[in-house]
Amino acid sequence: MQNPLDGIIPDFSIFGAEFTEMWQKIAAGLWGIAILIAVYQLGGGILAIAQNRDGHPVALRAAKREAQSAALALGGLVCLGVIVGAIIFLFS
Repeated sequence: MQNPLDGIIPDFSIFGAEFTEMWQKIAAGLWGIAILIAVYQLGGGILAIAQNRDGHPVALRAAKREAQSAALALGGLVCLGVIVGAIIFLFS
């Protein structure tokens, strides 16, 4: 049996320019909000590290993990376009 999707490329232009502009604006807005949330979390993690510097080692470790997770999330969000492009390139 042949692949029925062979040679078909996703194309949003079939729905018109208004639809394309709308989903791109929504995606850009959500992406921006996600970046702001990651920046906020990173700031909170850095603040927690500063507050626990002379405190309990377990709390300091948890604060460092929080900051590292937020930094990784922020890096992934900033590079999201490149990551998605690479995945599409690799699997197309």
